Amino acid sequence: MTFKKFIPVSLMVAAFAALYIWVAPYLKISSLWVPFISWPLYFIAGAKPSRLHKEIFALAGGIIFGFLTIFFSGLLTPALGGYALAATVFIVAFLIVMLELTDWFELAPAYFFAFAGYFAYVFGGFAGTMASSTDYAMAMVPFFLLLMLGLGLGYITALLRKKILEKEGVYGQDQKTVFDKENNQ
Repeated sequence: MTFKKFIPVSLMVAAFAALYIWVAPYLKISSLWVPFISWPLYFIAGAKPSRLHKEIFALAGGIIFGFLTIFFSGLLTPALGGYALAATVFIVAFLIVMLELTDWFELAPAYFFAFAGYFAYVFGGFAGTMASSTDYAMAMVPFFLLLMLGLGLGYITALLRKKILEKEGVYGQDQKTVFDKENNQ
């Protein structure tokens, strides 16, 4: 594939990104960054609709692991002091990596993306209007919905990418970029 034939794809993705940033404030979305975690994840995971359920499970699982980390590190702090968070993260990281051996829950990078993003959302002050909330369980829902928005954007832009490239006369394996070829070996 040539750069010239790929320019319309880049323009389409850029237009979707700009449109999202422009429309989001009208939809009262103050955490503009969250969908940009799961949007590229769709492509990292192979841009296949058949893998969407695994991406959804993994993103939800990462959020749940994030919440459980907060909960259990709080419970363990009296016994472990400053080591409680590290001990809890150790256990969670171990479990996430072990999930790679399962069929439906193997997408470990997505767990870690959502896990880290959830911490930024609730602790880093990057939740916009949610930043003042101390109810970490309530923060799970809007964070998850924003991640689902990102997956939706990934799905739509992948479909449009295929259609644009077909219109350019690029089909099948010829539609793959260097990233696609290296990622799917």
